Amino acid sequence: MTKMLDQPAKDPFLFRECFLMTMPIGIKVGNLRELLHVIREVKESVLYYHLFQTRLAVSPPAVEYPNDFALWAGTALQEIALAEKLSSFDPLDYTNMGQVRQAIVDIIEEYLWETPFVPWARPGFELHCCEASTVVIRSKISAHNLREFCQALQGVGVDSIYYHFFEARWRLESPIDDFSYWIETNFDLPELVTAIRGIDIYFHNLKEIRQTLINLIQRHLGKFCGEPQ
Repeated sequence: MTKMLDQPAKDPFLFRECFLMTMPIGIKVGNLRELLHVIREVKESVLYYHLFQTRLAVSPPAVEYPNDFALWAGTALQEIALAEKLSSFDPLDYTNMGQVRQAIVDIIEEYLWETPFVPWARPGFELHCCEASTVVIRSKISAHNLREFCQALQGVGVDSIYYHFFEARWRLESPIDDFSYWIETNFDLPELVTAIRGIDIYFHNLKEIRQTLINLIQRHLGKFCGEPQ
């Protein structure tokens, strides 16, 4: 496997960096029934922001939930059971945002049906709906072989991990990330490709995903890169 580390790729991997331009849409949600209505009506870009893009927030929440709806249910509504339900579904299991929208609607409708009152947030704890544009920049970091690729993972920011793992799936309209696609098309490592695509990325933060990716490469090719910075 040592020779594989330095085998030149047919195409180098060009890392991308990204940041968000967040735009409030002027909708404020104060209770669970209002949230249900908003989820039914807002553009898919709003759902995408609150499900995925807020992973790039400058200040991550102290209590970790995989999406804003679960976070708001748990912290603002104090509905922990609902927060757990909204945390346990994986939007990446669905093929489009229409199906994701319906899954969230089903969860909230069922919860409202079983709840004797509509949960409200305290004043000042409303959910402010937003959407965002992702601005993509070509990084100065690239990889011409697997050794450089694994070492580069230590230097890129988590925004790059987000772009190549999360944005790639919606950009390509496929459950394939940029990293495994590059390895698949440049090297004969089907087991590593399968392992990377098996990472449960939605339920881990970006730093955990990066370390998991490095660990998988080490496991398949030998321990040759250190801890991420």
